[in-house]
Amino acid sequence: MLQEQTKSLSSFPNLQALCKKDEKQKQSLEKLLQHKPHVVKSLDIYAQNIEEYLKDQRKRIAYLKKREEPYYEQKPIQAYDEALIMQYNRVKAKQYYLQQSQKKISQQPSPEQPRNRTPSKYFDKNYNPLKRNEKFDIPSLQPVNVSPPKELKPIQFRYNYAMQVNDPLLRQVLSTRQQWFEVPNNSFAHLQWLTQLLDFSNLSKQDVVSKRQMVNLMEFQHEWSAKSSLYNNLCSISPEQALKVLPPGFVLNFKISQWVEDLDFIQDYLITHHPQKETQSKFPFSVYVPNKGGQTYNKQISKLMQEVPKIWICKSAIGSSATVLNSLDQLQSFLIQQYKDQKEFVIQKYITNPLLYDGKKFDIQINVLVNQENQIFVSAEPTGRCCTVNYDLNSEDPFAHTKPKQGISHKSLVEFLESQGISLQDLLTQIKATISLIPCKLNRRQRKYCMQIFGFDYLLDDTKKIHLIGINANPIYTYAELDGAFKLTLDKIFPINNNNKSDEKSIWTCLF
Repeated sequence: MLQEQTKSLSSFPNLQALCKKDEKQKQSLEKLLQHKPHVVKSLDIYAQNIEEYLKDQRKRIAYLKKREEPYYEQKPIQAYDEALIMQYNRVKAKQYYLQQSQKKISQQPSPEQPRNRTPSKYFDKNYNPLKRNEKFDIPSLQPVNVSPPKELKPIQFRYNYAMQVNDPLLRQVLSTRQQWFEVPNNSFAHLQWLTQLLDFSNLSKQDVVSKRQMVNLMEFQHEWSAKSSLYNNLCSISPEQALKVLPPGFVLNFKISQWVEDLDFIQDYLITHHPQKETQSKFPFSVYVPNKGGQTYNKQISKLMQEVPKIWICKSAIGSSATVLNSLDQLQSFLIQQYKDQKEFVIQKYITNPLLYDGKKFDIQINVLVNQENQIFVSAEPTGRCCTVNYDLNSEDPFAHTKPKQGISHKSLVEFLESQGISLQDLLTQIKATISLIPCKLNRRQRKYCMQIFGFDYLLDDTKKIHLIGINANPIYTYAELDGAFKLTLDKIFPINNNNKSDEKSIWTCLF
């Protein structure tokens, strides 16, 4: 905001000079000055620049009038003469080469003239190599020592990585493929295993095997990993589709100009459905926003919500920051705390009746592979994570709600689900049904050699219904999952001579 506001045009001499003869323009500027003084200040600076430009033009016109010489000097005429000389030389050169070619043609003998060929002194007219009575002595064939063909060395492929969690596992899997060896990060690598985004336009696009370059990232991975983008992608198909996969919630994006309307709508909705309406009040939140439009589906989602939750959870769109809240004061403090690092947030319904694992809240993690042909594969061995503190809805400890740290193996998870009457096949069927509803916008530019493993996080409630609570772009995977993913992606792009090919059933099943 403009802190110092002026009330008259006297402080803007440039605009005042322009409005001497136009009274209507002066009145409109005075009205604009009352509401938007910063706009008037910008117009005054613009008018000053125009006045300086006009002064320079007047000086230039006066200078040109005083000159007696013509405006153009001899340089264009000289350039014209040089062009004529060059054209004349080209014509002469063509005539010369035409004369030379005609001389060569005249010197060649015509096809009607016979060629003067003298017979060779070794020529014998009576020689006939195919006489009937003549016998030929065929020499005996001697065995020839032929060396066996040399075996060509297999092509060697280079890889580098910049990860921390899965580094030893990646090296262990690639060690079984003898043609792969590790190189430093600054050298050319056929496989780049990274965690951060990169410039995809710099990747090698050649079809030669020795010059191909593959990465473990999709160019538009944020369409899945960012919670706000996931909401918008599902709602772009239909809001009803989004509520089948995700818990009901709202998206708040400070990167678009519509964030003011969205924030007002969310606050009005929370105040209207809060049991203590008198104690709830809106909070001021002013930030700089670029002039960029956007589309949100908050109003459509609110109409479809049958049960209004009393407890919400606010998450940053990218990252693990989250908090449980039931008042606008908690929402305000969380947004102000996270705004420096994050600009997109999702406010979801908090599931208050989760299925507990030994009295603790837990989630199910399953890995999903997207290969270079945009095919989606689902792992058959989901794992889990549980919180370190027993679940209590009234507890304020974040380790009881939003920070699961303790891992659950696949075997332990299957045993627990069977004890609750849930088979692994039924769980995978529900998970595949939710994944099939998510649109795939990861490879819009059809990059040839890109693949990625995503981690889908699900939450089970006590009614045995699953809820997708997030997608991780850098999950933790097992040896079997990574080796099976390389058989579907890396080994097809870079064929290798692997003698240890196993006929084991793949851990990945193709979804579509």
